[in-house]
Amino acid sequence: MAKISRLILLLSLFSLLASAGPAHAQGYRYYKIYQGMPFTHFDIEDIYHQRWVSTYLRGKPIIILTGHRYQRYEILKWAETFRQEYGLPGHCHLLWVVNLRKFPWSTSRGTVIKQWRDFNPPIPVLLDWDGVVGKSLKINYNVPNIIVLDAFGRLALHEMHTYNPEVYAAVSAHIKSLLTVNPGLAVQPVPMDVVPAPEGVRGDSN
Repeated sequence: MAKISRLILLLSLFSLLASAGPAHAQGYRYYKIYQGMPFTHFDIEDIYHQRWVSTYLRGKPIIILTGHRYQRYEILKWAETFRQEYGLPGHCHLLWVVNLRKFPWSTSRGTVIKQWRDFNPPIPVLLDWDGVVGKSLKINYNVPNIIVLDAFGRLALHEMHTYNPEVYAAVSAHIKSLLTVNPGLAVQPVPMDVVPAPEGVRGDSN
């Protein structure tokens, strides 16, 4: 009987440790994000090893695109259209986040980086090795995801759609409303523990 009690105790402890581990991995705490809540802080490198820190990007909306790599040509349509309307004029930050938390162990990181560089996307591609962005939302990676954060870093919109002009117009109208609410908002002060991306990369969606 004593052995059974110890076994139950050990199993309970193991279960608690297993459930607590992912919530604090890499210093991040994950919880479900709903519209209007501050989005999970991220600090992720792009395919050219430039860092993108969410806190530093505050001051104008952020448009994040994500989805399975097989959806990259659909996401590309979103990226190119957003770049023309919001990226080139500098109205929003545009980021394409690739979730690589479960990428094949047989594929090296160097190979992944080269593949995305060869693809030559029109906006910065961030390699999210820990799945930081996806863990806070119910992401269906089989369809392009459009995630919009307002100028204060709060979740403003999360849509999942293949590209077509009508859907783009609806999403774009929501983004324009954010620009109307926060016109010309000054960039927030950067905390001392946040390292800004190098000059020429911060908020440059070209």
